[in-house]
Amino acid sequence: MKVTDLPRSLAVIGGGPIGCEFAQAFARFGVDVTLLEAGERILTKEEPEVSALMADVLRRDGMEVRSGVTIDSVAHDDQGFVLEVDGDGLRAERLLVAAGRDTGLPDLGLESVGVATEDRKHVDVDARLRVLADDGSPVEGLWSVGDVVGKGLFTHVAKYQAAIVIRQLLAQDGPEADYTAVPRVTFTYPEVGAVGLTEQQARDAGHDVQVGLVDTKDSSRGDLHGEGNDGLVKLVASRDRLLGGTTVGPMGGEVLAMLTTAIHGQVPVSTLKSMIYAYPTWHGVVRQALSALGGTAPQRDAPFTLG
Repeated sequence: MKVTDLPRSLAVIGGGPIGCEFAQAFARFGVDVTLLEAGERILTKEEPEVSALMADVLRRDGMEVRSGVTIDSVAHDDQGFVLEVDGDGLRAERLLVAAGRDTGLPDLGLESVGVATEDRKHVDVDARLRVLADDGSPVEGLWSVGDVVGKGLFTHVAKYQAAIVIRQLLAQDGPEADYTAVPRVTFTYPEVGAVGLTEQQARDAGHDVQVGLVDTKDSSRGDLHGEGNDGLVKLVASRDRLLGGTTVGPMGGEVLAMLTTAIHGQVPVSTLKSMIYAYPTWHGVVRQALSALGGTAPQRDAPFTLG
């Protein structure tokens, strides 16, 4: 962030990761923030429990969070911006638009190598990131990485893909692209981390779904941390395999690492349940969520005492 002077008020259009991150940052610097989201909830790609929790957190940070809204118009005058939202006027000194990004695929000139781009946002590639022509054959000497591939608008996905391409350029062996366990983190406080399928995605795919959900306030670390320990761990599993995981907490993105490893490596749930978890830690809440997968009540850590 390069802003040196804080506005008195800020309207943020878009309740996705970027919108939530910046809205919270400005609110915690004392700016009067209104967050506007057209969808029925903020962070729509995450579990609904995450959306509800984070909306509550952001409101407690002093901002107004409005979802399911229609923005009819935006105008600017010498006093700032005027937005018409659901027929009512909203005034803010500054406006931040975080309503999504476009890859600009039609501007890349791919038609010259047999790749049609009209009405498309992503280019087709094979598991080695070679660009595929409209007939399905790889275009000689052409690879693609990053947002334009459509496998996640994240720096870490682009770097992962780039490593695969570099190995080919250097004639080195290595695995092909595998997007089974693509992690993502929203850097709010608490952090929101997620990997794999959500509960709804797993059900839509026809899996026999088990869900384990634990509030971090019910953990030993939550007891020690006190205020500001809002968070949860939600696991989605089927047939002794994790399909997805969500971690919300002060170090949600770090706790996510073990779930990403488990999903990528297809570690059985029974193996994860048999592990030793350090106490008292945030990642220890994963053990409680695993216990909840079988339909039993989550086991609470033993109370922590000094001496």
